[in-house]
Amino acid sequence: MATRHGTASQVTGSYVEFQAAVLRALPRSIDPDVALGWMRNGESLARVLRNALLPNGKQMADNTYSLFVDYGKSVEDAVKLGLYDCASGDVNSKNFTTKRIGKADITVELVHFHRYVSTSEVLRALDTARHRCRPAELHELLAFGQKYPEVQCKFPIVALGSIWRNQEGTRMVPYLGGDGSKRNLATHYWINVAWGEICRFAAVRK
Repeated sequence: MATRHGTASQVTGSYVEFQAAVLRALPRSIDPDVALGWMRNGESLARVLRNALLPNGKQMADNTYSLFVDYGKSVEDAVKLGLYDCASGDVNSKNFTTKRIGKADITVELVHFHRYVSTSEVLRALDTARHRCRPAELHELLAFGQKYPEVQCKFPIVALGSIWRNQEGTRMVPYLGGDGSKRNLATHYWINVAWGEICRFAAVRK
């Protein structure tokens, strides 16, 4: 136990030193009006600091990523910004709507089960104390594809939080995939499917 307390103290002490270093590095010549503007817009300030201090957007875990999402952006515009080599025409604003509004900084975790898994198993697992997540929606998936284009070339990334029923009434969900260096955006069956062990499921931290 003593070792754990010692380690925790070292981590806390290091972070305090880091905070002090950041304060010392802040420019003293900053215009008062500019400083006031940052004070009144803490969300933007946090995003600027995060982008500067975490240039790859990654947090402590390799499967966790920071994202900025604009829920007011049309699906079509978000798809264009993603620069996909192949994008399904089914992924559009008519088929995939969202009730979320505004803009948000979120943390996305790519959950991997290391085995074949059903949709219901994934949803149950995401809602447990271990993950404390909800399944990502299309806007969040597209923001991920735009900011981290190389990741989907390693494995498929599924967003179970957005569902579209096709003409046959089958529920479909969007996913990002890759074939070598080519990047794809498509849809897949939501239920009655065993997701391959290579799949990752995009989840948003609550």
